Amino acid sequence: MTGLETSLSLGLTNLVETGDLSLSDFLAKMTSNPAALYDFDAGYLAENGPADIVIFADREDRIVSDQFASKASNSPFIGESLKGVVKYTICDGQIIYQA
Repeated sequence: MTGLETSLSLGLTNLVETGDLSLSDFLAKMTSNPAALYDFDAGYLAENGPADIVIFADREDRIVSDQFASKASNSPFIGESLKGVVKYTICDGQIIYQA
């Protein structure tokens, strides 16, 4: 199942919008917590740090389509309306995705 491409929107819709997590707590669970668990130099913003950033509109709605960047295209969320639209993905300081 293609999960990474919908994980941000699913968390925003089902955890942040419902009040179960604050946006800050949700983002920590998606960034700094996994980085610390696996001892990665990631999950934070700092001068001379890694420049891996996702810029997104947290309240903008999107419909999950069957067009994914990964090779798999199966998902139980196809056709659902979710919060959160990724606008930019920056990896190592380079824009690799721009909506």
